Amino acid sequence: MGEEIRNLDFEILIFSSMFNLSNIFSKKTLGQWGEEYIADVYRRKGYKLLDKNYFNRKGKQVGEIDLIAVKDKNLVFVEVKTRTSAAYGSPAEAVNAFKQRRLIKASKLFLYLHPEFSDFNCRIDVAELKTDLDRKQRDVTIIENAIEDTQ
Repeated sequence: MGEEIRNLDFEILIFSSMFNLSNIFSKKTLGQWGEEYIADVYRRKGYKLLDKNYFNRKGKQVGEIDLIAVKDKNLVFVEVKTRTSAAYGSPAEAVNAFKQRRLIKASKLFLYLHPEFSDFNCRIDVAELKTDLDRKQRDVTIIENAIEDTQ
C-alpha cells in the first residue's frame, strides 16, 4: 500500500511538471489573495463587505462579482484584477467589453434579488492590485465607477 502511494505521488509530480500545473494553481491563489487584500482596502475605507464571488446560484449564469460592499447609501460592485507583471497590459485592461457586460448583468440581477438596495447609489469599480512574486510590494489603484451601464 505504501509503495502504491509513493508511486502515485511520483506520477502526480511528473504530470504536474509536464503541464506546469504549479502556474495554474499559483494564479488562482494570486487572484484569491488579491480579492482578500482589496476587500481589506474597502473595509479600511469604512465599507462593509456584503458578499464575495457573487453569482446567480439558481438559473442562468450572468457573471460573477468579486466583491459587493456598502457604505452609507452607496452600494459598490468590485471587479478585482491582480497582476505581477505588466506584460499583458494593466490589470484594468483585462476587463474587456464582454466582462463589462457580464458585470452589469450580474449587478442588475443582484439589485433585482435585493430590492432593499433599490434606493442606493450604485457603481462598479475596478480595483487593480500590482504586486511582486513575493507579494511584498503592493500598488493599489481603485477606479471608481469604471463601468457604466449605457443601455
